[in-house]
Amino acid sequence: MAAAVPDGAPTSSVTGSPVVLRGRVVLPDAELPDGVVVVVGERIAWVGPAARATTEGGVGDADLPSPGDHVLLPGLVDLHCHGGGGAGFPDATTVDDARRAVHEHRRHGTTTLVASLVTDDPDVLLARVAVLGALAESDEIAGIHLEGPFLSAARCGAQDAAAMRPGDPALVQALQAAAGGRLVTMTVAPEVPGVLAPGTSEGT
Repeated sequence: MAAAVPDGAPTSSVTGSPVVLRGRVVLPDAELPDGVVVVVGERIAWVGPAARATTEGGVGDADLPSPGDHVLLPGLVDLHCHGGGGAGFPDATTVDDARRAVHEHRRHGTTTLVASLVTDDPDVLLARVAVLGALAESDEIAGIHLEGPFLSAARCGAQDAAAMRPGDPALVQALQAAAGGRLVTMTVAPEVPGVLAPGTSEGT
């Protein structure tokens, strides 16, 4: 996973060299008031106090940035996201429309995002997953989440109850194909006919 570099964060890098970030580093069980994160390619190679960066982190004296007041912490992982920055994934008809939402979340520290769609007619869903599949193919999103259309009209929330449907394996296969195999999760209602396999509880 690529590291997201905060705007204006004290960094140092030379083409082909590690990226060195310096600031207040938040760890799972501690905080480093003056810490360094060393990124090599797409991997975090070392994290520790700035005072030990040259001896333990493989950072040359000339590559160590000056102290800064930025906060460095692990990237956020969003597994259910409908959009952002004025763009919604359920309404995005082009890759650029959807990318605007992705960039908004990246700008605020989300490094892994699953784009969510809502209940709609099959032809609309097929078009939307194709758009999002292109973003997944280029690793701009981690995959696609379908929230519907196999949901209960009795508990539809803000979704369109008229577009909800019985479980349809053929439609799921068509959506997965249109998405280039990038569907990763689905929200379904187990009580809806056709959602569960025959012979299972509530299945038909």
